[in-house]
Amino acid sequence: MIVRVCIAVLLLSFCVKDTAAQSDPHVRVRVLGSQKPTSVSVKATGGDLRIHLPSTSSPVMRLRPGESATLSLRGPEVAIERSADGIYASALDIQPDEGVTWTLTSGDVTRAYTGPLHVEPDGSSLQLVNHAPLDDYVASVVAAEYGFKDLEGSKAMAVVARTYGVRASDKFNSGDYDHVDNTVSQVYRGVRAITPTSRRATQATAGQVLTYDGSLIEAVYFSSSGGHTANNEDVWDAKDVLPYLRGKRDPYDRNSPHHRWSTSVPSSQLLSALSNEFGTRITGFVLGKRSSEGRLKTVTLLTPGGRMTVRANNFRLAITRRLPDADLKSTWFDASRNGNTYRFSGRGFGHGVGLSQWGIHEMSDQGRDYQDMLSFYYSGVDIRSFDGAQIDAPARPVASNPPKERKKEEKEEETTRRIGW
Repeated sequence: MIVRVCIAVLLLSFCVKDTAAQSDPHVRVRVLGSQKPTSVSVKATGGDLRIHLPSTSSPVMRLRPGESATLSLRGPEVAIERSADGIYASALDIQPDEGVTWTLTSGDVTRAYTGPLHVEPDGSSLQLVNHAPLDDYVASVVAAEYGFKDLEGSKAMAVVARTYGVRASDKFNSGDYDHVDNTVSQVYRGVRAITPTSRRATQATAGQVLTYDGSLIEAVYFSSSGGHTANNEDVWDAKDVLPYLRGKRDPYDRNSPHHRWSTSVPSSQLLSALSNEFGTRITGFVLGKRSSEGRLKTVTLLTPGGRMTVRANNFRLAITRRLPDADLKSTWFDASRNGNTYRFSGRGFGHGVGLSQWGIHEMSDQGRDYQDMLSFYYSGVDIRSFDGAQIDAPARPVASNPPKERKKEEKEEETTRRIGW
């Protein structure tokens, strides 16, 4: 028997922006969103799952360990059904006991989670928001994003992942969640992805976040710098110059397999990909302005009607989205055409802003600790407990370029001038 319950959708009280006030903070992550699921299976594994209407404290259904139910769309409502009964409602909350693990299965993907799940329709798919316990979230992200086993590098990544996780943003224009589980935010694959090293690193840095002038920073990161990191405004269409995201010479990238690279792409495929991405026929391109270390800032696209200039990072992402095998790893490249083929030769992997994962791995091999790693890649930051950080406020940008007067050792390493993502 299926019961329909009509209610107004109310949000759970777990919210990233309230992190400092909570003893058990959670991160609101939309999971499996890239699959656009219309139906998923939820299973209780480590303990009971209580099914609630968002406005009620008493459960309307309970799943015992080993028991499964199906969540699906029913027009403008969401349904949860098992063999004997079911419920329709405008939204549902699934509440496990603290530390209890449960699973979601969508197609051939099964992932285990802890923390509550909020479910509601989102157009033609289900919106599944896991209110993930912060430590479980951080340990899972470190395991997925940092492909090395060294503890100090993993500690650095834990602080970065935690900072990114608790710094709520309006990137998704949603009041229901603050992050997604893929590289648009950070890769989060639930608790089964956690490794002993990622858990140990999370515990060793418990509560630590990165701040600048007392506020959380934008803790972006990438894979490999190619020998020099980048200023945020040189890569993205950023109005603010962030003082802690300053490009500098990076001596720790030498052993990265991405330090230098080359790739070739058939010209017809590349021009077709660009045409589809930018919505007009592209007949060629011209490399534009560069930052002082060599990264491209802009690329000019040639069209039958004239020229169109785009950010170099948008050019790169357009190609990697449309042609995954093209392997255009960064915006630090030169390009040439030989007959029907474009050849790219470049340096580094990812956007180049913030922390380099290959860099901290090398620093770990050299015996440096995670505090050294973080202070090297993020200029002028402090490591502190999130209880003392301004969770709502991002670190203040500077109105213009940073002061030119610097310490002698900084002058030697810097010039005037994120999955990696």
